[in-house]
Amino acid sequence: MMDCRRIEKSVEGLLEKWQERREGRRHLMIGIGGGTASGKSTLAAAIAQRLESLKVEVIGQDRFFKPAADLPPYVLPTRQEPWPDYNRPDSFHAEEMFAHCRSLGGMDVVILEGILVLYYPELRELMDIKCYVAADADERIVRRIRRNLKAGMELDEICDYYLDSVRFQHDRFNAPTEKQADLVIPGGA
Repeated sequence: MMDCRRIEKSVEGLLEKWQERREGRRHLMIGIGGGTASGKSTLAAAIAQRLESLKVEVIGQDRFFKPAADLPPYVLPTRQEPWPDYNRPDSFHAEEMFAHCRSLGGMDVVILEGILVLYYPELRELMDIKCYVAADADERIVRRIRRNLKAGMELDEICDYYLDSVRFQHDRFNAPTEKQADLVIPGGA
C-alpha cells in the first residue's frame, strides 16, 4: 500500500520547486526517458495537452542526433555491414543539447523526452521531475516494427538492427537510467 504521507510530501516539495521556478522566472523541466518505442513521446504530448493553459515546449532528444555519417558505426553481425548507431550517448550533440536546455526562456514548462535524457548528469541537474517509461521489451519491439514499417523500412532490416544494436545498447546505456528517475511508469504511456 502506498504511503500517502510520502506522496503528499513529494507533491508539496514539487509545488515548492514550481513556486521557486515561477518566482525566479525559470521554467519547470520534466525529463522523460525510456527504451525505444516505450511511449515517451506519447506521454510528453499527453502532459503538454493537460498543461495547455501554460506555455509548454516539448523537445525530442532525436533533434540532437549527429548526422548519420558522424555517428559511431555498428557492424551488424547478421549482415556484416556497418550501420550508424543511434543508441549510444555519443550519438548526440550533447553539448548543444545541454546549452539549448539551459537557454530556454519564456516557457512555464519544458518537457525533454528521449532514450538517453536521463543518462547525462548535466541534463538531470536541470530536471525538476525525472520520469522513466518502463514498457515491456515485447511491446516495444512490436511498436518499433510498426513505426519503422510505416517509415518504409523492411521487416528484416528492422529486426536485424533491433537484435544486433538496439537491444544491446538499451541494456548497456538506457536500462540503467531507470534508477535515476523520480517516477517509473510501468507498461508504457
